[in-house]
Amino acid sequence: MKKRILVIGLTERMGGVETFIYNTTRFSDKNKYKYDFLVHGTDHTVFQKEITDFYNDGEDHFFFVPSIKKHPVSSLRALSRFYKNNASKYDYIHLETGATSEIMYVYPFIKKYSLKVITHSHNGNGYTPVVNAIFRPLVNKASLKELSCSDEATNWLFGEKRQKSVITVNNGIDVERFTFNAQARKEIRNKYHISDDALVIGHIGRFSEQKNHKFILKVFKQVLNQRPDAILMLVGTGELKDEIKKQISNLNLQQKVILCGLQARTEDFYSAFDIFLMPSLYEGLPVVGVEAQCEGLPCFFSNNISKEIKITDLSFFISLDESPVEWSKKILAQTLTDRKKYPAIVDKENFSIKSTVKELESIYGVR
Repeated sequence: MKKRILVIGLTERMGGVETFIYNTTRFSDKNKYKYDFLVHGTDHTVFQKEITDFYNDGEDHFFFVPSIKKHPVSSLRALSRFYKNNASKYDYIHLETGATSEIMYVYPFIKKYSLKVITHSHNGNGYTPVVNAIFRPLVNKASLKELSCSDEATNWLFGEKRQKSVITVNNGIDVERFTFNAQARKEIRNKYHISDDALVIGHIGRFSEQKNHKFILKVFKQVLNQRPDAILMLVGTGELKDEIKKQISNLNLQQKVILCGLQARTEDFYSAFDIFLMPSLYEGLPVVGVEAQCEGLPCFFSNNISKEIKITDLSFFISLDESPVEWSKKILAQTLTDRKKYPAIVDKENFSIKSTVKELESIYGVR
């Protein structure tokens, strides 16, 4: 009999968790199991059309409820109706999150409907440690199985004492898609009027405090002192975009920084980059870091990011206590290598999406 799994974790914003959910759905065997998605705090989500097209079965796979934080009464009422009508058809509830408080989208209904909850940690830190600590006991009590993308993510959501019991599931990617493409490199550089020999530093991520765009700009300013031909490409959008645009102006970088917005074919942009820069304040195990390494890019991460992201010899960790000058020196000291050999390395290290899906199928008990 075909299994049914309810996933909680999609939002209206493009991010690593959302990408992971989409990838694992797209590579799943829909003849053996299907996903449904419970989305909170919005009436739409990223990848909704793509997933609907993937199943193409005439069924409704998306359900929406109000935010329990902003509208607790109406949210709980909507959740109550949802579980009353649908709970019996789900083999598992797969909660994919970076915040323990999201357990409230399932916890009040676990006993009544005998729900089996898999909680999956996707972040390594955050700005609500007190709230996280309050809800952690509920998460550990409610979870039949606990999954995590890294040790950092395990500590954050479940606590250090759970390290041995939590199952690590790699943030796998489509290695064939994220293979260096010389033609795509040429097309992207032509589109943005970038010369072949220019040094392009790139970042793909939401414009949020976590991603530390302000520091990226400071580092890039120092790179320009040695490489006047350098270009910075920032792919993504978010709540701090206007603030970052002001900083670009204040640093007189308008002619050197390209804001690319949201892009569906991010693989083409990795190919156009020469360096991937990610000085995040915190992460679990960022999918973009795996993608960038697969494309053969030297990757410079802050040492706040889990060291488990080091899949290839192209990963370098630098403390955020180091000055932008020191970051720029280390970036400029790196030379490019054969970029097409890295997908095989990423695959060998079990960071392909096919390996990840097999791991999830084992956890679901799919035969």
